[in-house]
Amino acid sequence: MFSHVACMHGAEVVKELLQALPELAMTVDASNTTALNTAATQGHMEVVRLLLEVDGTLALIARSNGKTALHSAARNGHVQVVRALLEAEPSIALRVDKKGQTALHMAAKGTNLDLVDALLAADPSLLNLPDNKGNTALHIASRKARHQIIKRLLELP
Repeated sequence: MFSHVACMHGAEVVKELLQALPELAMTVDASNTTALNTAATQGHMEVVRLLLEVDGTLALIARSNGKTALHSAARNGHVQVVRALLEAEPSIALRVDKKGQTALHMAAKGTNLDLVDALLAADPSLLNLPDNKGNTALHIASRKARHQIIKRLLELP
């Protein structure tokens, strides 16, 4: 599968494959996972950039659970990947998964303030968006005892 090759062999191999067969960027596995989602999850910034250069709309493709590459990058704390995805497709900041959670909900589970800041800079309305259970990012950060995230979210208007 292309996504495994992309992450195991790095950017040079991906670049050569995409030059020969750019349509590989759009392939998905059984759970609708793209190479972009795999690279974003693992923080492979060079591979993310290469894939976004082929087609920035790749960022819009969600896995079968509704999570986009932005959700995955945010959950795993990959700030540069999050910034690249938002630059390629700003509208994905508001995308929700099947639980109604945005990438900010994912970031609130972690400890990376820069990540929270990057997401809120992209769309400040994320702050008050509830998931399917009525939880905002602040609720999630509170449940996870992410004190720095809680403080940052409470500082915002």
